[in-house]
Amino acid sequence: MVYVVDSSPVNVPRIYPQASPDTPPIALKGFPTFYSSDHQYLMPVNLWMNYLVNLRKSKDLNSVVRAIKRYWQFLEAKQLRWDDFPPTKYLRPTYRFRNDDLLSSARNGEIQFSTASLYMLHVIKFYEWCIAHQLLHVTEHAKPFEYELVKVQNLGMMRHLSPQFLVTSTDLRIKVPKRANIQSLNPLSKEEVRLYALELTNFGIEFVLHQLLQIHSGLRINEACTFPQSLALNELSAGLYSEVAIGPANRVTTKYSKERKVEIPEKLAVLLHSYATSMRRKKRLKGKESPFLLVTKNGTPFNANNVQQSFRRLKESIEVNNSVTFKHRTHDLRATYCTYRLSSLLEYGLQKNAVLQMMAWMGHNSESTIWRYVDYLEREKSVQDATSFLDQILEEAVYE
Repeated sequence: MVYVVDSSPVNVPRIYPQASPDTPPIALKGFPTFYSSDHQYLMPVNLWMNYLVNLRKSKDLNSVVRAIKRYWQFLEAKQLRWDDFPPTKYLRPTYRFRNDDLLSSARNGEIQFSTASLYMLHVIKFYEWCIAHQLLHVTEHAKPFEYELVKVQNLGMMRHLSPQFLVTSTDLRIKVPKRANIQSLNPLSKEEVRLYALELTNFGIEFVLHQLLQIHSGLRINEACTFPQSLALNELSAGLYSEVAIGPANRVTTKYSKERKVEIPEKLAVLLHSYATSMRRKKRLKGKESPFLLVTKNGTPFNANNVQQSFRRLKESIEVNNSVTFKHRTHDLRATYCTYRLSSLLEYGLQKNAVLQMMAWMGHNSESTIWRYVDYLEREKSVQDATSFLDQILEEAVYE
């Protein structure tokens, strides 16, 4: 089983060009470090991770780590070498990973096609980097993939003159099936919200708070992970809802580093404040300080991997304990919030104002995204008359 550890920062002496003894060393940040199941240091992967962190200055490696870890676990399970490419294309490890693992899992509903496509892209980028830095020697008959030209629709202003253009891609790419706008929305139904809320109470308070920030305030997974302690301590006023600003100004990892305001229900505000001042959080930090509200048992900030692992267990518990299928991701909690909250706002009959307000809270750049929810609500009878439904279920199952 491949495993990953977070290496510590290290100072590397300057070797070239030759420097005087008093020249300060090069300070390198720590990066995700890969080891094989037999504890071997995976040199090519770790060199690439070091490049991404210390040269390219990548801020979020979560999907990269998941993709490469999955790929190496596949190689170990099938007893394949990462740098061995047989003459027959579909026996090569990259093609087998694409067909036997990613596509198979996507078709079975275990992962999204978009996730499979992203993982494949990370593996391709890894090989391209290895080839460029001469860590992998390829020939015409032994290479990880083939390049090809692909036609792409031009969506720009001049598309009437040039409706298509060519881009370079590989034959490993995974196409993401197009879905109708309404079909792409996957909020939890009323019954699923009930089952979800009941199972959520069996998890640690950090995961519970994270999930409540998603389903009750519409935060993205990384926004909830980086929710600041300062907001929980100082800026959540009394009242049915508080509106707070999140973004780079208070170190919240928002999409495109965009500043926006979100609403925090009163019950959730009380829980956040209670946790921010709790002995549990203080013990986890072991005398350290953290600007982020949620911390792991090791005192490190919550991250997407922590959340995904817990959500996977929660999903399995729901399915096993209730003999149902629960096909949802953590991102669907955000869609659930928008669906039920928008339904509540539409009860007042001010459709345009409701759409603009939800657009602001969700951080969407286009009204068309929120209008998809309006169309969805008009077609889904089960969500109609949903005023305060989400508040009621969460209060009965979680807050109490």
